[in-house]
Amino acid sequence: MNKSAYIQRAKTYMSNAGIYLTASLVSSLLSVLINPLLAKNLSPEDYAISTYYTSFATLYAPVLSFFITDFFLRKYYIYTKEQLFQLKGNVLKIFLLFSGLVSIVCLVGLYIFVKTTNVSFDFMPYAMLAVLHSYLHIFFTFRLAQYKISRDSKSYFKFSVIWGVSGSLIMLLFVVVLKWGAVGKLLASCVGSFLPFLVCLYQDRDYLKVKFDKEIFVNIFKYGYPLVLAAMLSYFTNGYDKVLLERKGDITMLGYYSVACSMAAYISVFSTAIKSTFQPDMYKAISERNLKKVAKTAFLVTFSVGVVVVVFIIFCPWLIKILTAGRYVQSTHMCRIVALSTLTSTLYYQISQFTYGTGHSKLTLINKIICTVINICLMIWLIGRYGAEGAAWCTVIGFLVFAIGNVILLFFNRKKLFA
Repeated sequence: MNKSAYIQRAKTYMSNAGIYLTASLVSSLLSVLINPLLAKNLSPEDYAISTYYTSFATLYAPVLSFFITDFFLRKYYIYTKEQLFQLKGNVLKIFLLFSGLVSIVCLVGLYIFVKTTNVSFDFMPYAMLAVLHSYLHIFFTFRLAQYKISRDSKSYFKFSVIWGVSGSLIMLLFVVVLKWGAVGKLLASCVGSFLPFLVCLYQDRDYLKVKFDKEIFVNIFKYGYPLVLAAMLSYFTNGYDKVLLERKGDITMLGYYSVACSMAAYISVFSTAIKSTFQPDMYKAISERNLKKVAKTAFLVTFSVGVVVVVFIIFCPWLIKILTAGRYVQSTHMCRIVALSTLTSTLYYQISQFTYGTGHSKLTLINKIICTVINICLMIWLIGRYGAEGAAWCTVIGFLVFAIGNVILLFFNRKKLFA
């Protein structure tokens, strides 16, 4: 590739990154602007309740989505247009029926857990709203994934901004105007996902006429079940910490920790844009069996996210003071720690994306089983000794443990990577 081609390619990357970032920034900017209003109308208990129930999504969301989107993306550069049409039609039907039934089962399971462990928070309507949001949000993320893999950044921008802005306005209505507290916060997320869900179904109605293909379902199941089991184990890295903190009985500190996590989540605006820009290249490099390009892409993503994390940590005290109207400055130290998890999770995501992208989803599962045992031990010890600060460090160390474990397994299976 000559110099002019490289320059043109770099311009394309920057343009796409700019569009993805702008799309995320528009909706996130509204979220930032209304956050002080939310902080004034949400108590530490409200934050604790909403975060407690949404944290279980790490456990059941993988079952709902079943990594079907990743299966679709993996086949995007391999299948013909007709094959992709058939695949998408089956994917939508599986989301509607299979994921719908699974969401009910997950809600029942969550009810049993809450009642048998004497959780201090009410089950309804919080749990139902949290599970329903996860189900509805599948269709939103699937649509965005299609725009990214096809490099249709303009459609991505339009779809993301419209519903991002709508979601922020609905949140403002339910929490600030109607003052419904934790219920309003969870209900707003639910309604904000239900509207694009309806739009997606209407626009993709022709795909729903596709005949259900049992073979496609079986292939998706074989591909997804190791990843689902592995992803569910992530709950013990980012989710179980809330359960342990709730059991310690310090609900106020759980609320502050929840705020710290939500503030650090703003980094995802930038990290998501960066990942979105290079995701098609990662999948294409894997399909071409180009290890050099895979490593280069993974390094660029991780390094770029690292720069964003450093900047965030520097300005963190100022940001939290403004975004929480000065009510939750106690969360600053924990927020800085949690911010580091964005870097370690990005590193792990790049490695695991390559692992299951090459068809070795079972390696991901083996890695998760081994490393989860290590992380649970670390979590119990750190939270038991250091409370919420220990929980913050668990989120950072946990992803690093998974990344190291994944690399070790890839090394021992290096001769079978593209087998």
